[in-house]
This record gives sequence, structure tokens and C-alpha cells, in this order.
Amino acid sequence: MSRTLFFKTILATMVFFGVSFPSLAVIMKPETSMVFVDEEGGSINVKNTSDKDALLYVKVYDLPNARQPQPKLLVTQPVTRVGAGKTQRVRFIVSGDLPLKTEYMKRVIFEGIPPKSDAASNKIGINIRQDIPIIIHPKALPLVAEPWKNLKWTVVNESLQVSNPSPYVVRLNQNISVAPSGKKLTLKNAYILPGEKLTLTLDDKSTLSGSDAVKIQTMSKYGYEVGSFEMPISR
Repeated sequence: MSRTLFFKTILATMVFFGVSFPSLAVIMKPETSMVFVDEEGGSINVKNTSDKDALLYVKVYDLPNARQPQPKLLVTQPVTRVGAGKTQRVRFIVSGDLPLKTEYMKRVIFEGIPPKSDAASNKIGINIRQDIPIIIHPKALPLVAEPWKNLKWTVVNESLQVSNPSPYVVRLNQNISVAPSGKKLTLKNAYILPGEKLTLTLDDKSTLSGSDAVKIQTMSKYGYEVGSFEMPISR
């Protein structure tokens, strides 16, 4: 992990656990760790936790492995002035080929831009970004509590293949294991997109002989672990 990424990770962790920062640090804190919108749009509250007025900059971007074409997700006010300690409602609008058939996942950045400091004070303003997932849900698609049940696990040439034939984004812990051996595998992301198919190999490069199930740690749509479950492996 690079020093820059490490620093950003520590800052984000401190923000969500309520650790204070110097007065020149501008932290725009979203009310939840994920944004959920449907075809009619959606919104989220973002608080300026600093003691200074600042600009809130919002940017939506696609995942590197996102399938195309993607619906567009527009921010009604990508740059807004937010008073010290005040909360801003950020609204999103979905556009493109509607109605949607499957869920889509993107990410959104909330960044606080501090006011210019007095040059004579030798103080430096700090920009801190909050980068969180955003899921777009089709209006006609029923909400389900356990989308991970749609995953299919198969052994192919001594590798474990997982596919998601469902229209739902599945979020889960990247660390999984196979039973009964308990051998470990790692997903490249903490999510599996609709229609996505991934291939995993054991961390110790051994075989999957005798493995008949996979154990996963599932996550809610807001990214919280909700339990450990076991699913069968087919061949």
C-alpha cells in the first residue's frame, strides 16, 4: 500500500469514528457509508464537520470493471458552499436507457475544499475525500435481503469460479474459505456485479480436491457484515 493510500485510509477511518482534526481540515461527512438510489433518483445528507464555511465538491465515477453501457448519474449541485457545522442535502438524478433491468454500482467522492488561509499564519488547509459506493436500483426490481443466495460456485480446472446471474449487486467480504479444509481464497473486490464471473485460486496454490462448499461473510447493502453462510460448490 502506498503512503498516500495509507494516509487516506487512516483519515477515512478516523472520520467515521469521530476523531477530531485540526481546524483547517475540512471534512464533509456523509450520513451513511453507501448511497442507494433508484431510477427516480435519490439523495444523501453530507455534513461539514469543520468550524469554517467550505465548498462541498461531489463527483460520481464508474468502477474499472463496470459493464457498458452505464446509466448516467448526475449530481444536481456538484459544488456547493456549506456553512460550518451545517448539513447539505446532495441529490442525484439517473438518466440513460430507462427503465433499468439490473442494479448498477458506481462510486461517489465527497470532498471539502477549505477557505484560503492567511499566508502569514503558515497554516495549510487539508482536503479530505470521502469515497463511498453508490448503487442504482431499478424501480421495478423487488428489494431482496439476501442477494448473495443467487451466487453460483463451481470448480473449474482446480480453480473456484463464482458467477452472479442475478440482477443484483452482491456485497461480501473479500476473504472466503472452502469446506471442509478451511483453505483460504480472496476476492479481488468486496462486491460481485450482475452478470459478472470471477475465477479464484487458493492462496497457498494447493488444489480444491474434496472441497464441497464455500464459506462467505455476507454484507448488507450499506457494507456491514451480517453473518457467515455456507454455499455448495458444484463441479
